Amino acid sequence: MWLRDPFRHINLYADVTMSCDAFSGDPESLKNSPNTGFYYVKSTARTVAMVRYWRAARPRFPPHHDQKIFDNIKRELAGELGVRIAFLDTALFGTFCEFRDGIDGGVCTMHANCCIGLDNKVRELRGVVAAWKNYTALPPAEKEAGKVSLLTLDVRKTDRPRTYAAGCLSRVKTVAGRGGAPALLAAA
Repeated sequence: MWLRDPFRHINLYADVTMSCDAFSGDPESLKNSPNTGFYYVKSTARTVAMVRYWRAARPRFPPHHDQKIFDNIKRELAGELGVRIAFLDTALFGTFCEFRDGIDGGVCTMHANCCIGLDNKVRELRGVVAAWKNYTALPPAEKEAGKVSLLTLDVRKTDRPRTYAAGCLSRVKTVAGRGGAPALLAAA
């Protein structure tokens, strides 16, 4: 879901810029966990070779999907093909894998990954939309104060690696307060 224009955050020097599930703090680090839900690829001979290499790698990693395959070959792409890869900060390109509290920090997109089941994805994204509508309805002075924290999460853990959530967020609330009282936006 796009909330703000994401293109101003694209790395102009990278061949491919993509979102990630877990951001290391260094946009050029291959330690970042790529997320192919949002990516920008320059049209060059090098990126054409990259896409061909990526597609050709499928048989090496059955039954994985394109994102896992990219994660497995990103070092090969950078080393053998010289592909410059940049990753986007999860503070600006939000996911339910590495969720950051607060929508006033410039978040551009929200991706419902690490959220098992279509019903959960739809429910949680509706909560984000409701929070976004509340945020955009705030007076400019409240937004500019930078103290708005619109989203809080109560993540149900699973046996999946990292901090992946079974139901994503169990509730989305505003804690910026009209009278200090949080308003429930979506409930599980």
